[in-house]
Amino acid sequence: MNQRDTLLIVIRSAPHDGIRLRESLDALLVGAAFGRPVVPLFMGQGVLALLPDQTPGAPGQKSTLPIIQMLEMYDIETLYLAERDVTASGLSQADFVASAKTLDAGQVQALFHDARHVLTF
Repeated sequence: MNQRDTLLIVIRSAPHDGIRLRESLDALLVGAAFGRPVVPLFMGQGVLALLPDQTPGAPGQKSTLPIIQMLEMYDIETLYLAERDVTASGLSQADFVASAKTLDAGQVQALFHDARHVLTF
């Protein structure tokens, strides 16, 4: 598998900020279901989606945490967080789900460089 074949999905949407988070998770699942190597990168308000105590949002809006927890079944084992956004939120690596890994600015830049396609939500 060539690293340049990866699909980088950048998730910037907060957990209950409309449907963009759910759409980004759907894109991850579809990419993985078709055998494409996909890499999720949570940035900005998107890092909040990986907090373990998620609850449903507005009426009719379901929690996305169950979908995040099942990504491993689709061989999406690591969920990347931009370190600067984690720090800006007053959080630390320990505050997030176990599969989350914090990346520094250079590592984030490398993800963008190595991806063939980038989708941002």
